[in-house]
Amino acid sequence: MYEDLDPLMEKYGIDTLLTTGNSFENPNIYWLTGFRSGDEIIYLKNKGDEPLVAAWLLALERVQKESFITKTHDATDVILKLLHENKVIDDNMDRVYTSLLKEHFSGGTIGVPDDFPASKLLMLQKMGYSVKVIQDLVLEARARKSQKEVKTIKKAGDATTRAIARVVEMVKNSKIGPNKKLLFKGAPLTVGMIKLALEHFLLDEGAESAEDAIIAVGTKAFDWHYLGGSGDRLKAGVPIIMDVFPRLKLERYIADVTRTVVKGPVSKRIEEMFNAVSAAANASVDALTAGATMDTVNLVCANTLKRHGFDSKRLNPDAKDGMTHGLGHGIGLNVHELPSMYRRENLFLEGHVMAIEPGVYLKSIGGVRIENDYVVTKGKAKQLTTGINDILFV
Repeated sequence: MYEDLDPLMEKYGIDTLLTTGNSFENPNIYWLTGFRSGDEIIYLKNKGDEPLVAAWLLALERVQKESFITKTHDATDVILKLLHENKVIDDNMDRVYTSLLKEHFSGGTIGVPDDFPASKLLMLQKMGYSVKVIQDLVLEARARKSQKEVKTIKKAGDATTRAIARVVEMVKNSKIGPNKKLLFKGAPLTVGMIKLALEHFLLDEGAESAEDAIIAVGTKAFDWHYLGGSGDRLKAGVPIIMDVFPRLKLERYIADVTRTVVKGPVSKRIEEMFNAVSAAANASVDALTAGATMDTVNLVCANTLKRHGFDSKRLNPDAKDGMTHGLGHGIGLNVHELPSMYRRENLFLEGHVMAIEPGVYLKSIGGVRIENDYVVTKGKAKQLTTGINDILFV
């Protein structure tokens, strides 16, 4: 949360937080300012003081209207002087920063996040400033979500589950053709068709894929990050993993939902995989509460799968099948953000939003994965991605 910035600046030993970029390429900028634009701006916050945004020309006017940051620094005069001198602005940003820091910098050490441009870092050092890279400060602050952020992620989740449900209907309404290949309206149903339809459905919901969705059919899903080739044919009787992580076009927040669909007859072994993954998901969420360690939840999942007869990397790092990836990750403006469940001794905090995604993978069959998003509370975590069944036999 924004209120965590000052304590984190104290923790990391910096006097000023400084970063730059535009909100489409740098989620930190959007989170720090609420300014949705492709224009580059500069964010500066002295410890204990209100933050400010430096901008110029028309971008400054939009910052003053659209950003929740009320304090601004007008760099228009510097920019105009550079233009009159026929100088390239990007090559002379030291003059912008000189103006900004001379007027507003009040400490000894400037902290910049990991994504701060290396050229500007070197520029600041050449100008004589003490600069410290604080890789996780803003990411740590972003990890705890406000109520408004949670509601926005819930909105993204609703858009995601509705879009997936429409794709599942396509699979359900398909016919089983020769060699168990699925036919939709007489044509072979392919991963490319599913992804194209999914994009249309997401646009109807005011969202778009943050990255390429995963649509993995049968044994190809044994590689749990296999995206799916556009020509891959959907088949009956095998699990089809659909992992969809879209971003709301206006609000920029992301949801992450996975469903595994089987069209037609379901073998006993596939049913066992589904039962194990569903049980692991339920047990994990029961343990997901503020104050629990990350590894408490990891182990609940792994031990549940073990009782169902499936291996996991958490209990057996050499495991070749079973659950061969992590249990989950933070989600917000990025598909993967803090907190990390690989930092096993860290604690879950109220306001963390987690994508929890247990899965089981067998080379001869493929994979089964179920994923939903939850906000951590003092009690049981609250599910944000609802409206579609976890187990889908259609």
